[in-house]
Amino acid sequence: MGFGEALRRFFFGARPDPVQQRQFTQIQQLVSWREQKLGGVDRKQALSIPAVLKGRNLICSIATLPLVAKDLNNREIPIPLLTQHDPNVPNVVVKSQVLEDLLFDAVSWWRVTGFDEYTRPSQVRRYDNSTVSFDPPASYQAGYLPSGNAAEGVIWMEGEEVPFDQVIKFESPNPGLLDVGYRVIARSIALDDVADLLAANPKMRGYFSPAEGVDPGSDEEIEEMLADWQEARSQRIDGYVPASLSYNPIQDPTPSELQLIEMQKRNDLNLANMIGVDPEDLGISTTSRTYQNAVDRRQDRINTVFAPYMDAITDRLNMPDVTRPGLTVQFKLDDYLRADPRTRVEVAEKQVAMGALTVEEYRQDEGKVPLPPAAAPSAASLEPRRVTSTLGQQEALSD
Repeated sequence: MGFGEALRRFFFGARPDPVQQRQFTQIQQLVSWREQKLGGVDRKQALSIPAVLKGRNLICSIATLPLVAKDLNNREIPIPLLTQHDPNVPNVVVKSQVLEDLLFDAVSWWRVTGFDEYTRPSQVRRYDNSTVSFDPPASYQAGYLPSGNAAEGVIWMEGEEVPFDQVIKFESPNPGLLDVGYRVIARSIALDDVADLLAANPKMRGYFSPAEGVDPGSDEEIEEMLADWQEARSQRIDGYVPASLSYNPIQDPTPSELQLIEMQKRNDLNLANMIGVDPEDLGISTTSRTYQNAVDRRQDRINTVFAPYMDAITDRLNMPDVTRPGLTVQFKLDDYLRADPRTRVEVAEKQVAMGALTVEEYRQDEGKVPLPPAAAPSAASLEPRRVTSTLGQQEALSD
């Protein structure tokens, strides 16, 4: 190796191996070809990627949190819309559908199907985004109005004309994942397809060569020997190689397969960043983090991941055409942020001592029935009492 080659290696490293470089190029070409063939992706294709499905399920876990309306005194006021959104669908399903729409398309639609005594919506039905349009359907007949134009202030939902005042539109502050992340999703699908292709057409993992001075045999004998080898390996892990043969294993896994694995990991990390969730929530190992207990991590998840979607729903429901003045709609986070039993008792003791909470309110928060009147502790019973011991000394006892 001359001085020039040594200098080049010092600054730029060794030259890539031609065989490995060709394998890398083939993998990249397969992935790029499959990605171009896919073009755009729809929601069903996106959800076929485990990382996207896990991120979607994490975002939609917000649907398990109840929506409540509170007055100016922070008292919960039941309203029909929050009690049951759609009379035919559970609330958790309706909210999860809205959250999924906001994640993938940045918009979701409700049609009002009922009103309460305050002329506010009491029942709704969620419509798929593909069934909602600002343009009239092809079957719409011109001349429906004297002017020959469609009515203003209407929208078409499943081909039916609906006035704007009977529609609730939710919009996400984040761009839709299918709009800005279609390339990353298509790359994930392409990587999975290439991995399946390589698994269905595995490369040779080894080969036999005759020992020195041994007749290699005819083609028929070689085929018979390979068939016997394959049958023996199908029945047990280890196989027997005759003395007249040598088995030469090939590197496993190959550099191209290792590259494919790294490309999949990198793409999953990109998906986690685009969805906005912690990579570890998608099963991606990252560097160590600062210690957090369960409650702190849930609070951090609300602030950094859930808040945009939660506010997109509550801000729209708090508009005057949905909720009457004096009430505020919000997600109830008490159960989600509930600490462990010991911590809750310690906090409740301090709140009771300072008069911010009563025993009855604490039992209600814990989901316990009220104490019977005879069992309820009186103020006098909570005071320390003095008794005289057998030694004539006073000891402080308390209940």
